[in-house]
Amino acid sequence: MSSTQTPNRLIHESSPYLLQHAHNPVDWYPWGEEAFQKAKAEDKAILLSCGYSACHWCHVMERESFENPEIAGLMNEYFVNIKVDREERPDIDQLYQEAVQAISGQGGWPLTVFLDGEQRPFFGGTYFPPAPMYGRTSFPQVLQVIHDKWRNQRGDILKAGGELTNILQSNAAEHNQTEMPGREVPLRAAQQLYQNIDPQNGGFGKAPKFPNPSLLQLFLKLGITHHQSVLVDHVLFTLKQMAKGGIYDQIGGGFHRYSTDAHWLVPHFEKMLYDNAQLLEIYTIGYQLSGFEGFKEVVRETVAYIAREMAAPNGGFYATQDADSEGVEGKFFLWRLPEISEVLNPEAAQLIRDYYQLTERGNFEGANILNRLAEPLEIFNDVEHHPQLQHRLKEAKEKLLQAREKRVKPFRDEKIITSWNGLMIGALAYVYQVFGREADYQLARGAAEFILGSLRLPDGSLARIYKDGQAKVEAMLDDYAFLAQGLITLYEADFNQMWLRRSLELMERAMQKYSDGEGRYYIIGDTHNLVARPLSGYDQAIPSGVAIHCQNLLRLAAFTGRKDLYQEAVRILTAYSREMEKESWGFASLIGSLDLYYQGFQEFTFISEGNAVPEILGKLREKSYIPYRILAWHNSLTPDGTAHPAGALFENRGVIQGKPTCYSCSSNKCLEPVTDWEHLKTSINDFQNNLRNSGG
Repeated sequence: MSSTQTPNRLIHESSPYLLQHAHNPVDWYPWGEEAFQKAKAEDKAILLSCGYSACHWCHVMERESFENPEIAGLMNEYFVNIKVDREERPDIDQLYQEAVQAISGQGGWPLTVFLDGEQRPFFGGTYFPPAPMYGRTSFPQVLQVIHDKWRNQRGDILKAGGELTNILQSNAAEHNQTEMPGREVPLRAAQQLYQNIDPQNGGFGKAPKFPNPSLLQLFLKLGITHHQSVLVDHVLFTLKQMAKGGIYDQIGGGFHRYSTDAHWLVPHFEKMLYDNAQLLEIYTIGYQLSGFEGFKEVVRETVAYIAREMAAPNGGFYATQDADSEGVEGKFFLWRLPEISEVLNPEAAQLIRDYYQLTERGNFEGANILNRLAEPLEIFNDVEHHPQLQHRLKEAKEKLLQAREKRVKPFRDEKIITSWNGLMIGALAYVYQVFGREADYQLARGAAEFILGSLRLPDGSLARIYKDGQAKVEAMLDDYAFLAQGLITLYEADFNQMWLRRSLELMERAMQKYSDGEGRYYIIGDTHNLVARPLSGYDQAIPSGVAIHCQNLLRLAAFTGRKDLYQEAVRILTAYSREMEKESWGFASLIGSLDLYYQGFQEFTFISEGNAVPEILGKLREKSYIPYRILAWHNSLTPDGTAHPAGALFENRGVIQGKPTCYSCSSNKCLEPVTDWEHLKTSINDFQNNLRNSGG
């Protein structure tokens, strides 16, 4: 980026991604009326470019084209150019991604779309090179052809734009279904998805390979509730393979966005908050199911990474870390043998070389991506049971991390995004429930307090983005849904009823703002004035907002006994029944909601005398993974438990023989109350056996 170039309008934005383009010679506009009016006044088409700060190919296109004066000159002469941060405005991105997918069959970033003055798309693609290469037309050629057609074949363009807009509008107004999907649909969908597994490397499909947390979660939930061990086994195998690969930062913790190969070796080196939030929870569940210490170590290291790199001083978590440093992809994360020898003594350096099987040649552009994918040397075959060897490895890794911290770090996008923070709040709250580390709880609670206190627009409504001391952009469905989900999980960590109250407020507001009244949900409110109002439904790298909203409705209905929340969840599942039956890959999270609806919750209500969380409750959280459960706790010495949002669960329940007591209910029936862990564990096993025998 040229620092001498006169800045364009993006210099006044707060988005780091937009600011990265503020010194381009392109006359960029942010999305808004000023750009639309200019396009109409000058009779120009609009060139819309969507991306995000950690996107490697977005940076490549910027360097090759947007910083090129000749290409920028064509853009400025022919078009009104708009730059959008898709993390700030996923509604705009989703709408025009759908358009590009309709045109070319595929989407992605950078997204490049041409619109008329009414914002109707008529042509688009993703990355275009500065000269013909990779089998792609050059960007200057595209600019010239589109300009010529705009001047000489306007009618054809407007017709194409109208037809494409009609497709987008019809997608956003699909007719709702009238029947709930059958009870068999979730398991059938999981069995279909199982056909896409990679049995050699874990995960799904071939390269490039993404973690796909929504599919992993579905396999875990259905594997346990339907006693399908092959589903659970594949998740545990996948978790082990990812933890061995370069997609996992072996020195600093945390996961990169995806692997460019099938076996998790070479990642795209950016790190996203949402990936790490979802994987934190899944690795914690993996530990509960397997007791494998390696999963516990991944959780510990990843939380340490989040606290070190992604936690804002005043609460909340930053959005992303870039793939590049000093203009080189992955440079911050790579090691050459002389660098390791400079940091460690000869014995420790040899240990690291052997453990990661490093070579002079390296495995990525002459350097080494640390990984443990190869068959381990004999000395490391049983490293989990050799504390002294573990200590030596840990000590050497800590020294490498200290040395790496002195390198030039990748750029960090310091936007705080409500929805992504909701995912991390919930993940850390669950990690705390299992491992009991106070620091994890404090991170989650601090973020929740910050989001609820600071991400407010002038009218008091929830904001999506916080940057440079300012809340901005109207919150979207996933902001409400993911934050509410995180707060419910936080309630099950500290049992502060405020979190339940706030989650109920968020759910009620989401129903008002985003529902079509018949079970479908839009991702934005009705104030954005886009050519179509995109619906929520598909999972992407994060679950769909409507899926998490549906799970929240069922969860809060179980806490509160409110039938209206339950009935709204039923409307959602009915409205999306066709998609769940026909498109299981994209609707895995909603399919999980459907399974939850049919299985129902196991309710665990604890009553004790005193302010300390009962030991029996702590053991349940630590030792049992129960996919569909709610936890509530009441100190019977405090007044009026019925005023609690979950007061119906506490009514007419007290301690037995002065001991903390658990009341467990499921499938509209309650079991005998118990006062010790062994009896509670037996009742959980009985419930799961009953599920098996009933075909649930």
